[in-house]
Amino acid sequence: MTQPIAMTFQRSPIQSAHFMTLDPARTQFSHGPHSHPASPARVAVLHHGHVDNHHALRAQLQDRGYPFQTHSDGELIAHLIDAIHPGNPLQAVHRALALLQGQSTFAVQFHDQPQRLITAQSSTAQTPSQVIDLRA
Repeated sequence: MTQPIAMTFQRSPIQSAHFMTLDPARTQFSHGPHSHPASPARVAVLHHGHVDNHHALRAQLQDRGYPFQTHSDGELIAHLIDAIHPGNPLQAVHRALALLQGQSTFAVQFHDQPQRLITAQSSTAQTPSQVIDLRA
């Protein structure tokens, strides 16, 4: 039985790999904004963790016209990455990760690049933040 790619990241005995196990019961899958209700989302995020500054970021995104359907941090991250996305998905994930406070691990897929998956983990006391760009 194969698992989705984002569910296969686990803490490795190798010190350079610091991705935590994603617990399906605690993992959120969220879509970013839709330009029209019938059109697909531009950003999809699989998120595990918490964003401590979500109130401030949510308020800034709402001021820019981003509607929220839930209170999930995953939806917040999807909107944040979409707001930053200057045509460079990797740069958008790096910049979004720098704005997030708290501990988060997430995977991002862009509608216009479905063969690409970018994973990110915020820094902790033991590990620096990491971003990995996976392409098919």
